[in-house]
Amino acid sequence: MKIGIFLGAGASAAESLPIQNELFSKYFKDITKEDCKSDMNRELYKFFKQMFNIDILKDNTDVVNFPTFEEVLGLLDLAEQRRESFKNFGLETLNNRSDSIRYLRQYLILLMAQAINNTTENTNKYHSLLVKNLLDANVLLDTTFISANYDINIDNTIASLYSEKNHPIMLDYGVDFTNFNIKNGWKRPKDPLIKLYKIHGSLNWLYCPICNSLNLTPYEGGVMRLLKNTEETRCLECQEITVPIIIPPTYFKNMANVFLSTVWNETEKALRETDILVFCGYSFPEADIHIKYMLKRIQTSRKKPPLKIMVFNNHSKKYKSSLKKEEFRYKRFLGEDVIFTKNSFQDFATDPMKFINDVTKKFDK
Repeated sequence: MKIGIFLGAGASAAESLPIQNELFSKYFKDITKEDCKSDMNRELYKFFKQMFNIDILKDNTDVVNFPTFEEVLGLLDLAEQRRESFKNFGLETLNNRSDSIRYLRQYLILLMAQAINNTTENTNKYHSLLVKNLLDANVLLDTTFISANYDINIDNTIASLYSEKNHPIMLDYGVDFTNFNIKNGWKRPKDPLIKLYKIHGSLNWLYCPICNSLNLTPYEGGVMRLLKNTEETRCLECQEITVPIIIPPTYFKNMANVFLSTVWNETEKALRETDILVFCGYSFPEADIHIKYMLKRIQTSRKKPPLKIMVFNNHSKKYKSSLKKEEFRYKRFLGEDVIFTKNSFQDFATDPMKFINDVTKKFDK
């Protein structure tokens, strides 16, 4: 039995990481006038003041109704795609990087990385529990993980399994990294391996636009190096400064990056062979049309029996009306056979085989 586990924002939230609409309030909560002397914070201050009338120094960020991370990044991406600008914020400036949409985009990614990195409550409890339970049930090697999240909780959980003596299990992202060519670097994965496809990019991926290569920063959100010491972000191949690969889940995704295209192709191939697909912490938002497109292609061109689908996206503070709307979205698009549970990602991680066996029995009747 081939299992696919799709991790959405709710899976990260279970580890106390901020969800997308909490990123700005979390980051700006402790910003001071001194902090705003940095290029990044000065530009972010100006951007939020002019674009959203939010004063990150004076306003109470605990109650400010910030736009979501995807909304803001989506605005900048769409402006760049259309080769248009906002008043006081252009695509580029000749003499000064100030007000540049491209710089603002990078600053927003760094903001997100720092907000996640500064979350001291992150214990990675449930990702670790899920992987352990799948390993104990002897189904981990038949499981493919697809993550729409940028954090590296599931990455580190899988990578930490590797031991040449006890568990020679390797993590496979589905792409080649420059690290493979470095002595004593990250090893090229070989069987036995676990596939993890990060379809929106990852905080531990650094892309070199000069030599078109991808650098991995194992166990570390390497994007943070751009804040602390850019020299540490130099490409392992050509020594030029690298940039993050972060794609916001909006209608305006730019999926042109060759490595992301490869990840999406590998994801689609893996899901064609999957028997059960489990969505964890994912609300199936309207904007994720790329994911819906892929799923519909898989559904309509399978040689195997129909894909069994289960959803775990509940939590203690969720309104019943929200849960009902999510169930409607799933079943409207993927069919009435979707098993939409009232359980959470934490519930699934605690006893995944109970739920997987239950759904298998239900479909086999």
